[in-house]
Amino acid sequence: MIKALPVIVLLFSQFNSFSHQSSTGFSAAYNSRNNAVLIKWQNSTPGIKSFSVQKSVDNKTWDDIAEQVNNQQTATASFYFEEKQPSTGQNYYRLKSNAFNGNIEYSLAVQVVITSPENGWVMYPVPVKDLLTLDYRGTEKIPGVINVFIQQSSGRIITKLRLSSLNRLIRIPVDHLGKGMYDIRIIVEGNVVWNQRFVK
Repeated sequence: MIKALPVIVLLFSQFNSFSHQSSTGFSAAYNSRNNAVLIKWQNSTPGIKSFSVQKSVDNKTWDDIAEQVNNQQTATASFYFEEKQPSTGQNYYRLKSNAFNGNIEYSLAVQVVITSPENGWVMYPVPVKDLLTLDYRGTEKIPGVINVFIQQSSGRIITKLRLSSLNRLIRIPVDHLGKGMYDIRIIVEGNVVWNQRFVK
């Protein structure tokens, strides 16, 4: 029995400025208001028959969660898919592009970290390019000043932020950081309440 997969909404645009890759701009971002991950990508290369959105919780074993036949072969097409009620913790997404000639290409995996309701912090997008967002979706009040630290794997602290406890959405410019892996943590009243790793 073939399992029915969710339908992806397809948008068309007549732009030709995108680089010639099977997929461009593949991204995934968590929306805490409706508890869903919005996945977007674009394609401008002819010869792509279909796309499959794949998900993993360990970045090793992948499952198809949505698929879309590519009916637009002449202009750049934009796609999006919304995964409702994603898993708490690590969520990895990638795009599988299937060509008419049988070739298969995978995008780089992107990561979305969703914390438990007790913790309340969500980080996106990962990998990040210019702006990293920390989104607090907990129901309890933050009891004190929010201290955010970004450090290299060597332990060297690169960024320090001190914010009011009223902040619920924190946007951190990271365009000055070099490519690599970084640790980020939030400390409130001397306690580490959240600690994660992201890729630039």
